[in-house]
Amino acid sequence: MAELSVAGGSVVSMGFRAMDDDEIAEFLAQPVVAVLAVDDPGWSPHVTPVWFHHLPDENRFQVMTPAKSKKTRLHRTGTGELSLSIQTVDGATAKYVNMQGVARFLPLAPDLLNAMVEKYLPEEHRAEYLANPPEDSMFDITPRRITSAVID
Repeated sequence: MAELSVAGGSVVSMGFRAMDDDEIAEFLAQPVVAVLAVDDPGWSPHVTPVWFHHLPDENRFQVMTPAKSKKTRLHRTGTGELSLSIQTVDGATAKYVNMQGVARFLPLAPDLLNAMVEKYLPEEHRAEYLANPPEDSMFDITPRRITSAVID
């Protein structure tokens, strides 16, 4: 347990542990927005919120994107490496999964579009989104490293 001093001089004990594979899969199945980071040479990384899909059996992540987005342009001219950070806070408990990996840029797979819409949108808005999605491409990311934690 770590101790953290807070305002007023009180001390709070904090637990910190890594999640197991089942906890990670359950956490990543939630409709939580991830933060995607792409290297922007000569500048700080380009960071943007994204919807993501995790394929635990294949150990891959997928992110939809418009082909003409800045993140796509940076990916094409860079190393192909991306980072995702997925995090939640519920009261005093925080959870996160961070992933660094190599991405392939591909046309958007209909299966991914449907999975994302089902994960993130209420049923009454799905058909409208599917009729004219703003994304036409995707990153298919193979992790090099995944770190996770539960802090409470």
